[in-house]
Amino acid sequence: MIIEKLIKITKSIMADSGNGIDYDKLNEQSRLAEDVGLTSISMLMLVIGIEEEFKIELPIKEASTAKTVGDIVKIIEDSLNA
Repeated sequence: MIIEKLIKITKSIMADSGNGIDYDKLNEQSRLAEDVGLTSISMLMLVIGIEEEFKIELPIKEASTAKTVGDIVKIIEDSLNA
């Protein structure tokens, strides 16, 4: 459920990028920069989208060091369980 919501948020952020990513193939091993195409600005937008969707506050230090979709999922899970 978390990964599906995360992909939905990512899709909406990256919609105008024209990067040709097949979001149906994203999984927890997908790399945020290389596979998803997130830049520092789009990562900030993703964090904001996650916070709004899940009604949580993500730790910026952890979010900024995330490398994969799975890293972000873990940060979300930890924040929800805190």
